[in-house]
Amino acid sequence: MLLITRRPGEAIVINGDITVKVVDIRGGRVKLGFEFPQGNTVYREELFTKIQAENKAAALGSGAPLGDVLRRLPTSSTLTTTNGDGRDEHNNHHNHGSDDDE
Repeated sequence: MLLITRRPGEAIVINGDITVKVVDIRGGRVKLGFEFPQGNTVYREELFTKIQAENKAAALGSGAPLGDVLRRLPTSSTLTTTNGDGRDEHNNHHNHGSDDDE
């Protein structure tokens, strides 16, 4: 870990395009200002850790709610549409033995 001492108004530059500036120091708290290119993300460490854990759990399939949602979706053979007059039509996509079949 790199430790750097800075006073209010002083800054550090990371990779030439990220600036971290000490804005204020009050009691035991330091207020930092960040300037960085658009498109980058910045998270508090505790939030970043939580996001990483949730992503890992989802990737491993350990009770991820997405799997439950996908299982409850109707299949293409049970989709319901409205026919314009408010009544539902069931599109079963099955061959009903019509003489018009090709």
